[in-house]
Amino acid sequence: MLMAERDIFINKQDIKTRFLTTLFVNILKLGLSFLSGIIIARSLGPADYGNFNFLLVSFASIIDLLDMGTSSAFYTFLSQKKRSSKFYLYYLAWLGVQFLIGLFLIALVFPDSWQNRIWLGHKKKLNILAFFASFMMTKIWQTATQAGESIRATVIVQLHSIALAGFHLCTILAMVSLHCLTITNLFIIIAVEYLLFTFILAKRLKDNLIDLEETEQAELSNIIKEFKIYCTPLIIYSIVSFAYSFADTWLLQRFGGAVQQGFYSVGLRFSTICLIATTSMLRVFWKEIGEAHAQGNKERLYYLYTKISRALFFVAAVGACFLIPFSKEILVFLLGPKYKPGWLCLAIMFLYPIHQSLGQISGSYFCATAQTKLYSKIAIARMIFSIFITYFVLASPSAKIPGLGLGSVGLALKMVILQIIGVNIFDYIICGYSRWKTEFSYRGVGIILLLIISFISKGFLSHISHFLGISLHSLLLIIGCIPIYISMVGLVVYLFPGLSGIEKGQLINLAKSVNKVFSIKKEATL
Repeated sequence: MLMAERDIFINKQDIKTRFLTTLFVNILKLGLSFLSGIIIARSLGPADYGNFNFLLVSFASIIDLLDMGTSSAFYTFLSQKKRSSKFYLYYLAWLGVQFLIGLFLIALVFPDSWQNRIWLGHKKKLNILAFFASFMMTKIWQTATQAGESIRATVIVQLHSIALAGFHLCTILAMVSLHCLTITNLFIIIAVEYLLFTFILAKRLKDNLIDLEETEQAELSNIIKEFKIYCTPLIIYSIVSFAYSFADTWLLQRFGGAVQQGFYSVGLRFSTICLIATTSMLRVFWKEIGEAHAQGNKERLYYLYTKISRALFFVAAVGACFLIPFSKEILVFLLGPKYKPGWLCLAIMFLYPIHQSLGQISGSYFCATAQTKLYSKIAIARMIFSIFITYFVLASPSAKIPGLGLGSVGLALKMVILQIIGVNIFDYIICGYSRWKTEFSYRGVGIILLLIISFISKGFLSHISHFLGISLHSLLLIIGCIPIYISMVGLVVYLFPGLSGIEKGQLINLAKSVNKVFSIKKEATL
């Protein structure tokens, strides 16, 4: 009876419920993870924090190379229908193969001289720990959450995610109080935490994941054939993607040093704040797009893609544009004066998630509709071009092939500019292939308007406080600007609802609903 009730609970979670649940939990989870990151960054300092992120990101790119697109295939296949226990066992075996290959290369094959060149002086023991931690975080935990999302168990998945984030924060606080927060210890606790919570989540979900009746496609040969068809176009993509992500991290560490790596890592972490809505919607979007595509429902595909992409773009832009004028104040207040020189990198990186939201939506659309061949061709060309640009902006002017030596600021600029170009290309191709109308003007107009509003809000409140002879703390200045900014953004949305993907009729209905709620509360009070 309990099993049946849990199955009904999972399958009745519609898009709105799953998105709102994910959004709410992601806000809590992001808050906990963000606080953990702040504590780690402050405790380690820019250099050690840069080294910590350099190792994590470099091994994450190697793990993606070993994956060869199979994780995307895994989630897409599960989104289409339930699978047998054999399907999961074979995939887990494949994960084990990936782990052993990576561990074998690092521990036994690569000599110390190679490791010094690749990981710029970091010892083999630390490299092994970094690989283990990164694998648990990016592959093992990802597999469990993908399986849960595939059966619409978003609430269960997100509750476990927030429990993991809370546990991690408590562990970090304990390590700080015991004065044992080091890079080595961080990798150990990350690996243990993610492995533990993966086991707990998998145990909770397993009875709802298995299709006991599926036998025809459960044989290994059929499963390999499915993955081969899906992943073959992604093999070259995975190789180029590895080179792309590894080059960004390695070149910054090589020419900029650990401190510049730390500044860029902080900027990247802060920018994720503005992606909260997108990350909350992404797997829900992937699931619904995959299902609509399998059913041949073109009208639903159009509605999901156009409405969701525009709404998520605007939400990301609202958050990012508000934070840009306060980049310096944010760094000094949260991380201390050591991070102050990284304010320009942070300001630029706040622009990155605006178009990244569209990039994630476009990428999910291609993968969910199994258009991996077309997606990989475009992405490969963009990434190869990006590698050359990365070298040009990061390499020292005195290098054999000279560059600009711009450090974290140069990498941030490259990320934002190429993201804008790439996203518009993806969007143009999706709309052209599906014969949908393409609209790009709302993006530039929306960002410019929001930036103007943000700087006006800060300038207005700063001028008023100066006129009154009041010296506002940076935190009070930011908080004081929020209502001014939100009011002006609300006016823009009302006058130009198309910028946010909301129709005027929907705004009127929303206003009526809010007014009705307040009327009920007023009557109850009387």
